[in-house]
Amino acid sequence: MNIGDLVLSNNYKEVVAPILIKKVFENIEKLIKSFTKEFKIETQELKLIYPESTAEWSVVFKIKGLVGSKKEFSFPSLKSVTLTSFPSLENLTPRAILIYQGEGFSISYKNLEKDVYYILTVKFDIGDNVPLENLLYKKVQEDTLPEYRKYWMEAQLKFVDFFEKQFNNVRLEDLNFLVDVNVYENIETKVPSAFRKELEVIVKWMKETERGRKFQLTWEHLKLLRQRRGGEMRSSHILEVIRELQDLFHSQTFKNFLKTEQDFHYHDCLRGTDYYSAPFPTWPKFMRVITKTSLNLDKPAAHGYLYYDYQSFRKKVEDIFGEFL
Repeated sequence: MNIGDLVLSNNYKEVVAPILIKKVFENIEKLIKSFTKEFKIETQELKLIYPESTAEWSVVFKIKGLVGSKKEFSFPSLKSVTLTSFPSLENLTPRAILIYQGEGFSISYKNLEKDVYYILTVKFDIGDNVPLENLLYKKVQEDTLPEYRKYWMEAQLKFVDFFEKQFNNVRLEDLNFLVDVNVYENIETKVPSAFRKELEVIVKWMKETERGRKFQLTWEHLKLLRQRRGGEMRSSHILEVIRELQDLFHSQTFKNFLKTEQDFHYHDCLRGTDYYSAPFPTWPKFMRVITKTSLNLDKPAAHGYLYYDYQSFRKKVEDIFGEFL
């Protein structure tokens, strides 16, 4: 099933979409129903903040009639509320909004007028029970070229027609898009046998407790040191080489081998969880690159590319191992 079939399938929309949206937005549906009893909604927008798993509902409204002194709204997942007038953008929050922690909030009519536009913004927790990932379609496709490795990225908002019926706009901001960039092969093919042998001897020496065997491993290590580059004794320690390799995987260093284009921008990169053992975990098999994008009802899909300059990375690895070649 392609992306068009997935998003437009009647069975998928009729069965899955209403259940999912109801779970995510059941609190805001109650708020909207209660709000329309005494207020006239002119326009409303929903912003989904991806990393925080929170949402902001913003509504432009007028008062239908000044009935009572205040209007209370039950909203247990509430984080913050702001109220401003429009178009003056005067902040009325301290005078008109009262928050009841863990329960909801109220709007006081005392400082409000009829026939005046107001903007109410309610920020609330969505929670982790229904991840925002379920509202998205994501795809990554890798293509290795002679100069670099290219990752084609696509993200698309599902259930667009459902959102359009309820909101003037829906925005999903700071969407994390993860790409695992394979670095294992760029190192594996460049690790000299002399480096492996010397590292194995050092590891054995560190683990050995028997005095005679430890002395024997010391001489074995000295022999390997003399074999580097024409039998000359080299002063650089193998652990310094490992440290230089480790520095390549620091986010501030590895990002220099990356570039993004079009709708995605680079955010950060992290070491992968799988490590290459030679003979103990030394460097990651992949780097997890975090890119970000934003979607809305006017632009429900994002397309872009991540480029990994593996040739330059491989050259850096060769330079580090230069003494062992």
